[in-house]
Amino acid sequence: MLSEGAASLLPNVERPSVVFTVRIDPAGKSSLDGAVRALIRSRAKLAYETVRPDDLPADFSELSRRIERAEDARGAARVDEPEQLLSRDAAGHFTLEFRPQLEAETQNASLSLAANLAIADALLAHRTGLFRVMPEPDERSIWRLRHSAKALGLVWPKAMPFKTFEQSLDAANPRDAAFQADIRRAGPKASYAPYQAGTVPWHSAMAATYAHATAPLRRLADRYVIECALQVANGEPVSGEAETAFQKLPAVMAKAEETAGQIDRAALDLAEAVVLERREGSRFAAVVTDVDERGTRIHLVDLAVVTRIDGQGAVPGDALTVELVSVDVPHRQIRFQRVEATG
Repeated sequence: MLSEGAASLLPNVERPSVVFTVRIDPAGKSSLDGAVRALIRSRAKLAYETVRPDDLPADFSELSRRIERAEDARGAARVDEPEQLLSRDAAGHFTLEFRPQLEAETQNASLSLAANLAIADALLAHRTGLFRVMPEPDERSIWRLRHSAKALGLVWPKAMPFKTFEQSLDAANPRDAAFQADIRRAGPKASYAPYQAGTVPWHSAMAATYAHATAPLRRLADRYVIECALQVANGEPVSGEAETAFQKLPAVMAKAEETAGQIDRAALDLAEAVVLERREGSRFAAVVTDVDERGTRIHLVDLAVVTRIDGQGAVPGDALTVELVSVDVPHRQIRFQRVEATG
């Protein structure tokens, strides 16, 4: 009822909204100039795949370029991984492919990013808010990612910092895209944190103070951040309801994200099982990316598949040959065994 009714953007219907006025300076720095409640009327439905430059406001692409330049200047990482798609080839076999973001998607994401950064700065200045935070990758995460890069045949010089290497990736390249997916799986996890006096909330991938405010239908936390931003932008005191919610929301959102992560992992496990179905007995080159109490984590060299084996004696960085032992599609399970070391 919400998506097709009160919260929809059906054509020629007025809908309540919150409009943020965000100014982007020549260097790409964003600032919040205002926030108001308004009614909007949808005039066109523009899909990422079909939108044309003349469908958009003048200088729309220039805004996006400014925001991207500011990201580069801050040393921010490109955190939006390509979409993974399950497709069928001419022979009827399923394959996992990566679809990089289209230019229109990138431009749209840039505007959301600029708004979220501007809102975060405004809330921080008023000593209130709920922020998205992420620590810097620890040594173990970097270690694992270096082995994943090796498995994918990517050259990551030892002296090159992680963020520099990440910025060099090209999402249109399947191996680069696979590594971007690995970053999201193996890198540090983002979380939510309320304002705390004496601390500056920091998101390492954004290289900035950052908040979520642009997806209130998808993320509960955004609804409260938006209400707070409205109050701050209009010189009103922040409500006690918002301040109380900011203390409770980190735990609520962590539980929601855990559930979402389990669903994403289940979907990916199913896709991997479907891709490998009827290939039992096949051998694959793999590289060990990590060893812990759960076993040996490997990354197949020619497929975007990450799994675990009983690799006793293996150490991260080892190149192995593994054999696919079994595939159980209904239970989303695959099992490999080590055949021999190749180096």
